Amino acid sequence: MEDIIWKEKLLRRTARRSWELLALIVVFSFLLGAWSWYFFIYIKTPEYALHNIQSAIKSHDIENFRKSVNMDILLPKAYDDLTTDMFRDDKTLPPKTKTLFENFYILIKPIVISGIQDDISQYVNTGLWKKNEEKGSILKGQQLGIDFDELIERSNLRNIDFKQIASIQKIGKTAIAEINICEEYTKTDFTLCVRLEQENNGNWQVVYIENYKDFLNTIQTIQEKDIATYLQSTQAIISSHNKTGEKQQEKFHNIMQLEQASLTDLQRLKLQSFIESEVIPDNEARDAELKSVAIPAGAKHLHTLRLQVDTLTIASWKNFLDSMMQNNQKQLEEAESLHKQALEIDQKVSNIIKHAATSRELTKIL
Repeated sequence: MEDIIWKEKLLRRTARRSWELLALIVVFSFLLGAWSWYFFIYIKTPEYALHNIQSAIKSHDIENFRKSVNMDILLPKAYDDLTTDMFRDDKTLPPKTKTLFENFYILIKPIVISGIQDDISQYVNTGLWKKNEEKGSILKGQQLGIDFDELIERSNLRNIDFKQIASIQKIGKTAIAEINICEEYTKTDFTLCVRLEQENNGNWQVVYIENYKDFLNTIQTIQEKDIATYLQSTQAIISSHNKTGEKQQEKFHNIMQLEQASLTDLQRLKLQSFIESEVIPDNEARDAELKSVAIPAGAKHLHTLRLQVDTLTIASWKNFLDSMMQNNQKQLEEAESLHKQALEIDQKVSNIIKHAATSRELTKIL
């Protein structure tokens, strides 16, 4: 009897071990299959390349990012889309001048693309876009005759918020991915058609955004309409303070007329009173009035630049006042530096308004 019981226990133990071994084999086979699928199949797909781009940005890995984005092919094509029709709606330029400008942008293309690559690399590595002061000048590229920062702004590169991959269609060694995005300034949803190509080693890379020009035109149309609305709502504010500024400039020059080698005590007191009671309050009033205006989404960048001009101008006048009253050369240099920055940004404002003024949307509205 005991012998029978012992044999039954042995059979049950053997069966259990067989099932355990079978389960282990199944799990191992599954893991091996999953591993093989990932390393030999999935990483050789367009889906992997797109997810790898997101992962590289989150982990700040530029080398991994470059494995899935061929910037040497992507950026030159995007630059062409960005600059080809830049002067399309400018009716003030003769055809020959337009051609000269277009040829000029072709000439500087390699240098600008190099700068864009640097900006993208820093963003991937740090999660932050370069600030103007990190580029050595607010008007980086001024030596080339362009405003590099505004060119980047026009590209909407910094304003794209990724939503989801809508679909991927693969044909041979080419794939088209539809990617849903949102342009953050105007809160405009758009679907980009991104082309990927497979390399000889099997990896996939993004090489072109097929409807990038359509995206730019869509956003530009919204921005131009919003800028037109914004300019109308701020016209009275700007006009009033410009007139005041012209009168203040004349008064300032009258006080500054030197009869001696340096300012007299009376001139210093007059300037102090003038700057404290008229100049600074007027600039602060302009800033407050602009901040009270409802800002259309597409005009946020222009509005931000105007406020920067106000901030720099007020700081410049305060430093000038302190340098004069304390005879401090360092503060005078700071005042001059701030004034220069204000003028440069104000030139940006003028360029944006001029560009908008040549557009069809602004012509319709005005």
